[in-house]
Amino acid sequence: MRGIRKIVLAPTAFKGSLDPVQAAEAMEHGVRRVLPEAHTLFMPLADGGDGMLKCLARAGVCQMSTHVVHDALGRLHEAPFGLTPDGTTGFVEIAQVCGLVQLRPEERDPRRTTTFGVGEMIAHLLQRGVQRLVIGLGGSATNDGGSGALAALGWRLLERDGAPISAGNSGLLGLHRVVPSPCCLEGVEVLIAADVRNPLLGKRGATRVFAPQKGATVEMLPEMDRALWRWAISVHRATGRKLSRVPGAGAAGGLAFGLLAHFRHARLVSGAEYVMQAVGFEQALRTADLVITGEGRVDETTLHGKLLLRVLRVCRRHRVPVLVICGEFVGDPTLLNRWEVLGCEALVSATVARDDAMRFAEELVAQKTAKLLAPLSGL
Repeated sequence: MRGIRKIVLAPTAFKGSLDPVQAAEAMEHGVRRVLPEAHTLFMPLADGGDGMLKCLARAGVCQMSTHVVHDALGRLHEAPFGLTPDGTTGFVEIAQVCGLVQLRPEERDPRRTTTFGVGEMIAHLLQRGVQRLVIGLGGSATNDGGSGALAALGWRLLERDGAPISAGNSGLLGLHRVVPSPCCLEGVEVLIAADVRNPLLGKRGATRVFAPQKGATVEMLPEMDRALWRWAISVHRATGRKLSRVPGAGAAGGLAFGLLAHFRHARLVSGAEYVMQAVGFEQALRTADLVITGEGRVDETTLHGKLLLRVLRVCRRHRVPVLVICGEFVGDPTLLNRWEVLGCEALVSATVARDDAMRFAEELVAQKTAKLLAPLSGL
């Protein structure tokens, strides 16, 4: 390993501290301390959630701009979107529109939050004439089944007296009738990028699995799930399409379900695989000597479809060695051995508490990168 010349930096987000681009920049600082002559190639990654737009923009796939939309609580704010240089493909990262990270802990209530701003952003891109939409799901604060987004896209969601329902999951309890938007969008290709396979309803559905992460208490869950059942039945009656059991329909609090109802030919794709392909990750490995990757937490779930697992698989296929840096490592220390990882370092340790690891994440990532590289460089 003394001849390390080209290093690919491909982390995902360290949630709560560093987005993927910031994590890659911190790794680059660490590389410079040990291998100042090495060529570093930035390839930060995302799975459709936090950081997707920045990853694609960093790779030159799109250019970022902003548009004023409503956030998860109905407040106007400037949210980013992406456009390819030719203007034909638009990118939406819902975490930047109605994301959990935008809310203070006391504001998190998935009974009230809405995806209305996502619909506004989609409408804006359609008005600009895009022929293709890529919508990254992940990190949402919502559980409204995409009803807010569809309302912004022209659907009428009505109570028994004909008045519009109120926003959010709780408003769906009063839903009596749905009138789909008359707008025809047959010519627009839509990719819904997500890496969960949960359906909309039931024990593995959006409410039971994800709502507790967004502020829901155990007592709230039955009523919230009933609201989504009511929404699913109404959409089925209005469209003739049964979509609630589609694997992945429960992504982003059911936003995937709503988008599938609106865009008849939309496709659910792996967000991680889409980003990896878009930035040219696999092609970069053909001339790489080493990959440094990482994420906020490595545990037993890491090897069940997370982005890090996908990176390890591709690197092993191309026989490129890997170093892993994570915020926290939980569980069996041999977890990554089968993937021929050369080394793994966590920011949280016996001497660094979790809060401090998050506060000083940038410097710690640089330190851990240098520590892992030192024995490989002969220092």
